[in-house]
Amino acid sequence: MSVALHRRGLLATLLLPAAQAAAQSAAWPTRAVTLVVPFAPGGPVDNVARPLAEGLRRQLGQPVVVENRAGGGGVVGTRAVAGARPDGYTLLIGSAGPLTIAPAASGSTAPDPLQALAPIALIAESPQVLVVTKDLPARTLAEFLALARARPGELNLGSAGIGTTPHLAMELLARIAEVRFEHVPYRGTGAALPDLIGGKIEALFGDISAVLPLLRDGQVRALAITGSQRSPLAPEIPSAAELGYPALQVRNWQALLAPAGTPESILRRAAEAVAAAHGDEAVRTVLANQGALPAQSGPAHLAEFLRAERTTWEPIVRAIGLTLR
Repeated sequence: MSVALHRRGLLATLLLPAAQAAAQSAAWPTRAVTLVVPFAPGGPVDNVARPLAEGLRRQLGQPVVVENRAGGGGVVGTRAVAGARPDGYTLLIGSAGPLTIAPAASGSTAPDPLQALAPIALIAESPQVLVVTKDLPARTLAEFLALARARPGELNLGSAGIGTTPHLAMELLARIAEVRFEHVPYRGTGAALPDLIGGKIEALFGDISAVLPLLRDGQVRALAITGSQRSPLAPEIPSAAELGYPALQVRNWQALLAPAGTPESILRRAAEAVAAAHGDEAVRTVLANQGALPAQSGPAHLAEFLRAERTTWEPIVRAIGLTLR
């Protein structure tokens, strides 16, 4: 064999894996895709993942299986996806806790989402609502903050747990309004609500889907919804922005991510499938019932969104000395 033929054969051998990988990316998906939810079934992240999985199945023409890998406040499942093969068949349904709060906390082993994961698309956003016990002598946000100033550190605010979005919402409000609360962490918002109804705690931030039934029954009172606009689910609740606190931007959100190194063609195809799934009436109905608004997004938008979330929460996390191990 001539030297030239040998070199061509060697070059072909070296290029073959790359060519095979490119062909596989172009054909993606050719088998089932796993969506890892890093929390237990039945929570807000899982509740978004399941209708999305069905919508993606219809768009991609392959099974899309939800796999719950709970532990470490979402860090265990997030780390598992970060270490998975970057071929598009193991994806993450990410949220604020493991993606923006945990990486900033002292002692956390959470992967840096801007380094270990590839953004695909923001899926949905839903606001938090500040609710108080119905007997509290404060019927507006202004009155509530005046009460907090008159009784520094005496108002007990519950949360879904240390380092959760409701906890950080409380810390953000305290910082913006220059007041002090007593934090009472629970194991989830559902565990805190009975104590709010019973008056054992005075207030909490909760996802709109969790607190809305209690608001409708008159068991608690809403003072404000976080963000710049009112929610279609409860248009009677004023937004924090219109009440003079535009910086009180707190939202639960879910996003789709892949292991870093996943081919861009797969990321784009997955983002297109998410956008198309948002047009599915069944998906939109389930999200709306949870107070979640579908997001128009893609890889670049989600990357910028994660950077903005980090800018908001890192100073808060470090100021309160949050430690997660």
